Amino acid sequence: MIERDDLDVENPGIQQEKLDAAFDLLKQIEAVDKRHGYDRVVRPLRLREKRLRVWRWVAACAAIVCPLIVGEIWLTERSIDDIPLVKTDSIVPGMSKARLVLGNKKEVLLDTLSTRDLLVDAGITIRKEGKGVIYESRQQAGEKDPVYNELIVPRGGEYDVILEDGTHVWLNADSKLKYPAVFTGKQRRVYLEGEGYFDVAKDSIRPFLVETREQNIQVLGTAFNVYAYFGEQMNYTTLVRGKVSVRDKRGGKQWILHPGQQVCMDVTNEECVVREVDVRKEIAWKDGLFVFHGQTLEQIMTKLARWYDITVFFQSEEAKSLLFKGNLPRYSDFQIMLNVLEKSSNVQFNVKDRVVTVSI
Repeated sequence: MIERDDLDVENPGIQQEKLDAAFDLLKQIEAVDKRHGYDRVVRPLRLREKRLRVWRWVAACAAIVCPLIVGEIWLTERSIDDIPLVKTDSIVPGMSKARLVLGNKKEVLLDTLSTRDLLVDAGITIRKEGKGVIYESRQQAGEKDPVYNELIVPRGGEYDVILEDGTHVWLNADSKLKYPAVFTGKQRRVYLEGEGYFDVAKDSIRPFLVETREQNIQVLGTAFNVYAYFGEQMNYTTLVRGKVSVRDKRGGKQWILHPGQQVCMDVTNEECVVREVDVRKEIAWKDGLFVFHGQTLEQIMTKLARWYDITVFFQSEEAKSLLFKGNLPRYSDFQIMLNVLEKSSNVQFNVKDRVVTVSI
């Protein structure tokens, strides 16, 4: 900062008004220099530092394989400075939360319970543990009619449950599972809407059945993933281990799956295809990872909308069909997701009040 005392006036004959004018001029020059210096030096350095912090955070979460459009595009091909920063209003990833509807219609918000809280329904104890609930203290056989519970996972949520028979089920966002508090009779039947991963307890006497709107899936003891969201065109059943029987409710067709196989059903025209898949990619959601293998932007945004509890609008039909391939951490900040998608294409996102508008 320049002060008046810094000016050494040796000639007392200099007029005071000239001195004042010289001082004012110097102050103006200094202000301009500081402003331009900040714009040219300080501002770029601070922006670069901010972006580098974002990149280090992403790298610490997971190795990101960037999506591709008509070819693979990797994050290392361009500097992080080239990634446009999409402004989002604190949109955070999903978390462990669900609502449990008991046989007496009482509703319990599970994320508000502590691990010490116990529920009792149909003579069985329900205990919260970690990110799920466990049905224990098995009731004696001979129950007349099963008492059904329903586990409802909202958008922006996930939850898991260990059923009375020991079967472990993980539910993805916006999913529902209806099941007996105690399995009775000759079958273990549950009802699913949405996406769930089943690790079924083996019981050679009582087969385990998963029923969706379109299919019946029967197993004895195995692990498989079911993707059956209401309103979506495609349903998928993927076998991880064991053997399952999948039957189309409307057409009556039946398929026997072996590990690594998947039944893809087009709900609109009832066409079904059995194909070989990488099961690790199909169940990656359960382990905290989004895997996009040749999926369209419309499919990707549908999954992100459920997980981050947002609404998506496309201003361009062309944008819906853009293809991407890559892996992204499921618990990443929403802005990171959009930044990577924007970097790998000419697609643009506008976010306002949890509404995302997609354009090209």
